[in-house]
Amino acid sequence: MNPIRKLRVFLKSRELFRNWFSAGLKYYLSKYGLNVKYIKIKCGNNRRYMLTRYMYSIIVNAYYDGLFKLLCDGDLVGRFWGIVDLLDKDGRLILRMPDGCLLDIDSFDPVILAETWLYEIHYLGFDLTNWFVLDIGAFVGDTALYYAKRGAFVVAVEPLPNNYESMMKNLGLNPDLKPRIVPINVAVAGEDGFMDVKYSGEIDGGASAYSTNRFTARIRSMKLSTLIKELEGMGIDINKFKVRVLKADCKGCEYEVVDDDALRLFDILKIEYSGHIVNQTYHVLKEKLEAMGFRCRAWAHNDVTLKIGLDRYGTFTCIKQGVLVQ
Repeated sequence: MNPIRKLRVFLKSRELFRNWFSAGLKYYLSKYGLNVKYIKIKCGNNRRYMLTRYMYSIIVNAYYDGLFKLLCDGDLVGRFWGIVDLLDKDGRLILRMPDGCLLDIDSFDPVILAETWLYEIHYLGFDLTNWFVLDIGAFVGDTALYYAKRGAFVVAVEPLPNNYESMMKNLGLNPDLKPRIVPINVAVAGEDGFMDVKYSGEIDGGASAYSTNRFTARIRSMKLSTLIKELEGMGIDINKFKVRVLKADCKGCEYEVVDDDALRLFDILKIEYSGHIVNQTYHVLKEKLEAMGFRCRAWAHNDVTLKIGLDRYGTFTCIKQGVLVQ
């Protein structure tokens, strides 16, 4: 971060906390060796909350950018983007999304959560009752909860162990939705076996087998067709559902999954493609999907697409010809 911005953010935080100076000093010293797990903040009404270093940074930067309002009203700590509540439940910080879904604070990713609940890039319909969604690259369960909230039955597939553990916490926070979500800790790929997934942080929405991130996790992998068979063994018959959806955000694996004939089982595909990390373009996917009978359109789901180019990064929304959906 720019040093001048750091200073401005620090000075702006005096509008947030009574102890803004000591809290900010503690945060910055922790970056240089001071062992700090939590930072205590004091509101103007003397309410006190405990923030992790990460959340302290998120809050003061979001406030500087005009995206966070501190409220300190009982268990309501503040609000992001005007609609996402930050709550304190018995000393545990959680997020309440616009539709009521709850998320553990450790799974907070401003970009990904904004895509799901603000931009609603995963929108399929208001009523997804009797719909089946196979969520490949489920991250912390945000899209699984989003779809389940609207009535769908979701199989949430996430390979990275830390992401998966965060997803399990989030499912536990939503007991009304949890029965409609089946979590699976596996990587979907072109072959059955094991593969190395690279990641850069404890919770990482950009983890990929094709990146050059710092850390590596050895993960069980399986083909899409193998996964479908395993679901059948669990008593999940996707053919009994009215509409079958495959949502894939697996940072490169889509170029392997597209060769699996099991794709024909689905009525709708929402595939985020990352051709820039595997040296491919969207044309490869488009040709194969259209050969399977899908009508597809590519679109930019965030501003990064405009920088990289829609031919190398974006989202396909595909519908099987002859399928009528709401």
